[in-house]
Amino acid sequence: MTWIIPPSGSASLTHYDLPLNFLAACGCAYGASYHATAAISALAYSGDERASVGPGPGCGRCFRLTLQSAHGVSPPFVPADPKPSVVVKIVDRCPSPEFCSATRSHPNKIGQQIHFDLALPSPALNLSFFPSNPDLYGYSDFGVWNINYQTVSCEEWTGWSNKTNLGVEPSYPGFEESCCPINPPYTSDLCPKSIKAPPPSSAIRSTGSAFTPFFLLILVSSWLAITLPFSQSL
Repeated sequence: MTWIIPPSGSASLTHYDLPLNFLAACGCAYGASYHATAAISALAYSGDERASVGPGPGCGRCFRLTLQSAHGVSPPFVPADPKPSVVVKIVDRCPSPEFCSATRSHPNKIGQQIHFDLALPSPALNLSFFPSNPDLYGYSDFGVWNINYQTVSCEEWTGWSNKTNLGVEPSYPGFEESCCPINPPYTSDLCPKSIKAPPPSSAIRSTGSAFTPFFLLILVSSWLAITLPFSQSL
């Protein structure tokens, strides 16, 4: 049975590098990378605990993430009210075995079943989102946070106003197998559980042209078709 993330609750949070115009595992449009996006833990991403399962009900969803406290620091660090929050769209699957591999019965290393991994940097979000106290702790990036999350309509996401930021990326050769609904679960458009493995996170980058790995394959095949008969005749 497909597991669906509860509409609200507590979770853990980290951040990772996802350059602009990179295509992540859900296959969401390149334009989404110019706004706040995130990867989500495996079970919430696909609705299944198996690593081979591809894009599922987590893709395309939007959540409001609110920082509660830095995890594992001494003395404890709690941001002042109002606590920082951001609305993100899920575009990727978080791969970390420590934080992102919780199952239905076993939480991750800090006791959470759900983990978000913020994609940084983007014009909409950078490390300044995270409060810190370097004078006290000797560093400015705590790395791991305890947060609360709330499912929200993607109309609250900053990328909503531009249609090129929404849906799957049509220039990706495997876009038929991608799934990035515009506003789940507020519409009936929801990714089914896939039995196909997702592409590697951040594996495909927009070049601003139609030249993709798919066309490269066609060019190589054409070259071989021309050169091999010629070489055999020599």
